[in-house]
Amino acid sequence: MAHRERIPPMKQKASVQAWDMPTRLFKWALVLAVAMAWASNKYGGDTPEWHKWNGYLILVLVVFRLFWGLVGGATARFSLFFPTPGRVMAYLGGFVHGERRHYLGHNPLGACMILLLLAALFCQALVGLYSADPDRLIIEGPLAHTVSDATIDKASHLHNLGFNILLALIAVHVTANLAYDLIAREGLVRAMILGRKPAAAYSDLPQNTPAPAAPWRALLCLAAACLTVFGGIHLFGGRAL
Repeated sequence: MAHRERIPPMKQKASVQAWDMPTRLFKWALVLAVAMAWASNKYGGDTPEWHKWNGYLILVLVVFRLFWGLVGGATARFSLFFPTPGRVMAYLGGFVHGERRHYLGHNPLGACMILLLLAALFCQALVGLYSADPDRLIIEGPLAHTVSDATIDKASHLHNLGFNILLALIAVHVTANLAYDLIAREGLVRAMILGRKPAAAYSDLPQNTPAPAAPWRALLCLAAACLTVFGGIHLFGGRAL
């Protein structure tokens, strides 16, 4: 009987953690919350509370991300990726001169879009707290009764307009991520799901060893976000949820 040569298994490329679990859970929970907000607005006329709770969820997630940006893992922290003018100009300068810089977390342009999306989502949810339908019979934000009818009408207009702006920002964000993934080949989309990128020389963390954050910090940030959102609504005279 002929001896069969054993073929060694293929070696997997070395990889490093790009984003921790809380950061990835936040990203996909926010995607789901925005999708549900659209669905509840379009199809949830008989259950207005569904849309309201979507708004609360988005506010909690955004506030959580603000806290997590202070105490989370290395690539989640604003101190690492905040797009200062110097960082943006250095990145653009390298791009113009053909110097491709790789980032374990967000590159400066990506960071601009992330912060813009967070700001848009926060404002969208915030004006929703003061919005209501024209007759005030179907849906009314918990803070709508604290302002004038004129302010409610303006908030409702901004809430409707804001969602269209948000959709445009999301389209740009998704398109840019897919294009960057195809060009840079860093496994960006895969990293958003699995949290890891190939080991390489990254400009933001050359040592490729991002400091992990303890899971209890994420739970504390989530609790603080809930307290901030619902405590804030109550503090400003919001009605029972």
